[in-house]
Amino acid sequence: MFRYLLIFFCFTFCIISSHAQTVFNGRVFENKTRITLHGVRVENLTNRLVALSGDDGRFSIAAKVGDFLVLKEFAYQPDTLLITDMHDREIFLEPVRNMLNQVTITDTSGRTSAAEKNMKLPYDPEFHGQTMVYHRDKNGDYDGGIILRLHYFTGDDNKKRKAQKKEEERVLSQEISTIFTADNISHYLPLRGADLDSFLLLYTPEIRVYNNEDFNLLSYLNASYKTWLGLSAEQRKAGQIFKKE
Repeated sequence: MFRYLLIFFCFTFCIISSHAQTVFNGRVFENKTRITLHGVRVENLTNRLVALSGDDGRFSIAAKVGDFLVLKEFAYQPDTLLITDMHDREIFLEPVRNMLNQVTITDTSGRTSAAEKNMKLPYDPEFHGQTMVYHRDKNGDYDGGIILRLHYFTGDDNKKRKAQKKEEERVLSQEISTIFTADNISHYLPLRGADLDSFLLLYTPEIRVYNNEDFNLLSYLNASYKTWLGLSAEQRKAGQIFKKE
């Protein structure tokens, strides 16, 4: 009888062990910026367990090799991860780029705005948007005159666009400076000290490069590091790349 019980327990233990779950640990960042993301919903599609990332972006969830994890967070594109080993993993989510549709606002009140009464519109809406406004008398009727408003507000609009562009470039420049620091880049590349400082001088990207929609931090660093390895000691110290003629 004891022998049968022993066989039964061994068989049961083998079944439980074969279905045992271990804990998978990960950390979620925003792509490009490496900002940690908290509150990311992590679901194991195999066992249907769910976990949330903490303030430091870390999460732990019961899983095993072969399981699929789905990560979701508002304002970020969902991502799916196949667990191939149980090592801690860093996961990068891509922000969603929202494209707003054009909205047309129509006034159905039937009232004439003060701007229209005072001839302040740059284009006359009732005459195919011509660059002139037809003059009206005090009753609002046309009296035959016109008011030319060529290039109306053009100067102000240009100033606003330039100011907006300058502000966007300032924000991007600050973002680049935050990411491309010795402390942060040392997590990705085996460079330290003077070599790392020289690398940053050579390969901190310009705004137009960083702002390209195809820019990926890991790919950029990988390509730059390969180029760095091909430079001579003098080229690395010079702070600029000497192009071969």
